[in-house]
Amino acid sequence: MEEKFMITDIDRVIMVGQDEYSDQTISFGHALKSNELIFHFSGHDTVYFDDLILETKPNTVRFLPKGKPKRYDVIRHEKGECIDVFFQTDRPISECAFNANTAQNEKLGSLFKKLFATWVGRNDGYYFESISILYKIFAELQKNNHIPKQHFLKIKPAVDRIHDRFLQDALSIESLAAMCGIKESYFQRLFKEKYGDSPKKYIVQLKINHACDLLRLERYTVTQIAELCNFSDVYFFSRQFKEYMGITPTQFVNKYKSSK
Repeated sequence: MEEKFMITDIDRVIMVGQDEYSDQTISFGHALKSNELIFHFSGHDTVYFDDLILETKPNTVRFLPKGKPKRYDVIRHEKGECIDVFFQTDRPISECAFNANTAQNEKLGSLFKKLFATWVGRNDGYYFESISILYKIFAELQKNNHIPKQHFLKIKPAVDRIHDRFLQDALSIESLAAMCGIKESYFQRLFKEKYGDSPKKYIVQLKINHACDLLRLERYTVTQIAELCNFSDVYFFSRQFKEYMGITPTQFVNKYKSSK
């Protein structure tokens, strides 16, 4: 994330309630006209944004960059509430989306609530006060929660290998850490800070993500997809799919067909 940038405009600040979306899977196909900073007070989602998989749970902040993502799907495992801030900056904050776990920072939830109340209150000076609060939110994120860029560079070789070879190789934590020249425990800590989950779970999520794309094609059997996604057998694949998606592969296909 850029250390210095100017907030040039706040477009809107909204609160999204538990019943805002009725579908378990929500697909956003449009370009994002604003940057978004979202604080999740409750609930559990898996977000597929470009090539990233982001887990959002209570006290998670999610940043989405302005522009047209290749993919933006949200799988709702548990309904929740969040505050979403739409804003503009003088330069890109980050080239990619990211999550920040803010469970240890009690200020952030209060700051988002204060920002929302200030924005919808529309009292004299509300606009400048809202920008001031948003700066305070970024100050807290930079101080406590966002992984420093130099740390990401340490694990980038392993991340690149994961994205290139997750369908072909059995990637061990030992080999990925060795590729980065750091200890396994340190590698796992940096990885979780960046992606909000362990390398092992992240790899499984990439496979499930690819499996969803193959299921939508309706060209392969579930057994064939298990093999194409490098799962040991179809039964393990089905268990993993249901764990991550909340439904079986067959139910996913039927739901996809009915939505056409």
